[in-house]
Amino acid sequence: MRLLYSRIYRALPRFYSMPSTSTVKGLARKEEEGQVHLQGWVKRMERRGEFTFARVSDGLSNDEVQLVIPKDVCETVRKGDAIRASGSWKRSKGHMQTMELYAEKCKIHAKDEDASYKNWNTDKLREHVHLRVRSESFAALLRLRSRLFLETHKFFSGLDYIHIDTPSLTQNDCEGAGELFIVQDAKSKDKDEFFGKPVFLTISSQLHLEAMTSGIPKVYTVNKAYRADVQVSSSHLSEFRMLEVETGFCENIDETCDLVESYVLHCTRLLLEDKTMQQDFALLGIFSTKDHLEIVRKIAESEKFPRVPYSEAVQILKTDKKWEHSRQTMNKKNELYLAKKFGGPVFVTHYPSNQKPFYVMRDPSDSSLTLSFDLLAPIVGELAGGTVREQSIEEITKRGGGDIDWYLEIRHRGKPVSSGFGVGFERLLQVLLGTKNIKDTLPFPRHYGHIQC
Repeated sequence: MRLLYSRIYRALPRFYSMPSTSTVKGLARKEEEGQVHLQGWVKRMERRGEFTFARVSDGLSNDEVQLVIPKDVCETVRKGDAIRASGSWKRSKGHMQTMELYAEKCKIHAKDEDASYKNWNTDKLREHVHLRVRSESFAALLRLRSRLFLETHKFFSGLDYIHIDTPSLTQNDCEGAGELFIVQDAKSKDKDEFFGKPVFLTISSQLHLEAMTSGIPKVYTVNKAYRADVQVSSSHLSEFRMLEVETGFCENIDETCDLVESYVLHCTRLLLEDKTMQQDFALLGIFSTKDHLEIVRKIAESEKFPRVPYSEAVQILKTDKKWEHSRQTMNKKNELYLAKKFGGPVFVTHYPSNQKPFYVMRDPSDSSLTLSFDLLAPIVGELAGGTVREQSIEEITKRGGGDIDWYLEIRHRGKPVSSGFGVGFERLLQVLLGTKNIKDTLPFPRHYGHIQC
């Protein structure tokens, strides 16, 4: 038996390193001639005599390679077809490319009856979300999303933060806003039957991350969040992804602002410096604007984002006649105005205590204010929000959080004071990519009155 396992393990590396289908990106950089295999979709094609010349992409990058198909190998290749081919990778006789694949075998795996996605606007693509990946521009956006998701993990892992898988099912309304989805099993009409108590889809992972700082001082998650927000607009989703970070032994909002700032600047600078990301950014087309790269460049050049107390921000709005006297809090128009006024992202700090929930620590020098901040940015308004978390069980109870027993208990069981923040990942993509409608930042958007697939 031991000999059998030994043979299997020795065979595995050989199995996974066997010659297989090449990526288009790999072929586009391959200058040695030889036999290769290719799969992907025909983006453009033309017939000349006995040959079809097809530009093929596999969707893994923005690269294309030329496939030369003799008529006797495959006669009916058309734009949009999903094909698999093998043959000789050799020097090209044309001037548009250095190398090309001369097909000796070619199989059409699927046909596209109407490959005219360049003619579809964002609204039409949004009506057919299951087909959006066929759009070159949307495929580029998804590659950028994937890369930024990966870089988020790299960034926080590099700072010794530990990723936590926080639950999607919860008993708690973290923000106290009541915009929750109730969960129940399909067989029962009683929402309390399955778990024995009301259960909701989470609106935030913050409370669970706080619990983790009882034993690990630096934690984060990039989890799904859900909000039953009855809104139909370009800035609302019912299902979205949140980057949430919690740091133990931290009672200073400036340190947390520094971390948010470092992360946002890291993402903007990566987008500007990484060649592959720049190539995908250039393909965004209708999902961005022509001048947006300059906005990103201006953000990336920032040494430090301005930090303004809430009272000062309100005074600016009043002085500039942008504040409505009947309103008690800033709205999105106010937030966008302040971001424009300061020339980019700006932190607004020390919000009034009556605007913040039970878990936010009050300012020791003025209990009417909180140790809190929002980061306001172009396109989205509020991009991030953070606070120092209240340590006092008495204060939490007095403010209405006393019914979460486990949340109170961790304060008896070694949880240090902590500070944390959340960033809406789709909002971050809007800021970085210039995507006006948040529903265009993820493949399958869910929002009020609307769900596909």
